[in-house]
Amino acid sequence: MVQAKMLPSNVYVLGHEYIVEAMSERLFKEREAYGDCCNEQKKIRIYCGVAGSVIRDTLLHEILHASWHLLYLSNEGEEKIVSRLATSLVGFFDDPRNAKAKSMILGKES
Repeated sequence: MVQAKMLPSNVYVLGHEYIVEAMSERLFKEREAYGDCCNEQKKIRIYCGVAGSVIRDTLLHEILHASWHLLYLSNEGEEKIVSRLATSLVGFFDDPRNAKAKSMILGKES
């Protein structure tokens, strides 16, 4: 899992620290998921045996699950909404035509 080094060791979601770990291939096959989020343990696991773009999308996806939980939102439609938002946001930030907007959003305007 060469790309595990891409992962941050932790992320902060609405001020709550979540530990980020690489998901084992065994668990990936068992769960049939690229990642998971355990809100009780404040832990996010990401499978890293895929392309970097999938890893990034999955990390954002799991952060959105953590946000959903911390905002006490209804579970109805959670997976569908989180999946679409993660892919949409990664696409937005990756599109070079959005460089100025991205800089503004991230507070990096000159």
